[in-house]
Amino acid sequence: MKKLYSLLAIVVLSTTAFAQTVLLNETFSAYALGGNTTSTGATAPDGTDVYTAGTNVANFPTGTKVYQAGGMAKLGTGSLTGSMTSIPLNLSTGGGSFTVAFDVKGWTTVEGDVTVAVTNLATQTVTYTAVMSGTTEHKTITFTGGAANSTITFTTTAKRAYIDNVVVTTTATLGTSDVVRLQNSFVKNTFVKNEGITFGAQAKDVKIYNMFGQVVKTASVKENETLNVSDLAKGNYIVTGSVNNQQVSQKILKD
Repeated sequence: MKKLYSLLAIVVLSTTAFAQTVLLNETFSAYALGGNTTSTGATAPDGTDVYTAGTNVANFPTGTKVYQAGGMAKLGTGSLTGSMTSIPLNLSTGGGSFTVAFDVKGWTTVEGDVTVAVTNLATQTVTYTAVMSGTTEHKTITFTGGAANSTITFTTTAKRAYIDNVVVTTTATLGTSDVVRLQNSFVKNTFVKNEGITFGAQAKDVKIYNMFGQVVKTASVKENETLNVSDLAKGNYIVTGSVNNQQVSQKILKD
């Protein structure tokens, strides 16, 4: 799911670079059976526990009472809680600080919370208000003290909830020399006149934001490739992207 960053967050990105490592990214696309918008019929979740059937996704090899739900995981039943546990992860990267992000919504009503438990760390409880008939809520929680060979377990506190788009990320602030190196390799020309934006390194998930925090252009670029921005109005923009799996950003001026 695409999300807009706030202008404040974009400005921070323009002055600070981070070494960001995605340790787990699970979209549950393999859970294609059933649906997630009704309790009965074709758009209701599938009725077979994926762990009983052996159809669980590789990122979450153990668990109980989890069901395919049209590209989501439904945890729990009308009387039992559900849970799923991730593969072992090295959560010590970046000094042990990491985030767990995911989308969640409830049943016809919210029947309980979702807990996120990490090996040897305090369990965090996530509340939400979204229900089955609506869209999911995006949640991000931060942990410190992560260690190698750790697992992450999602559990409903009561009955049913839908989980989707689980991303576990470690982030460490780069030193000044690393910031300069990445910024210089990212965008070659921060003052853009007639030509486009030229990139000094291959970059994925490139996004250009205006000063209102809106994404006005997206791309993936190769080293020395020029991205045409003739359709953009004059003014300041923030360009973000992933270079060598590290998230970087640069402010540009289009004249």
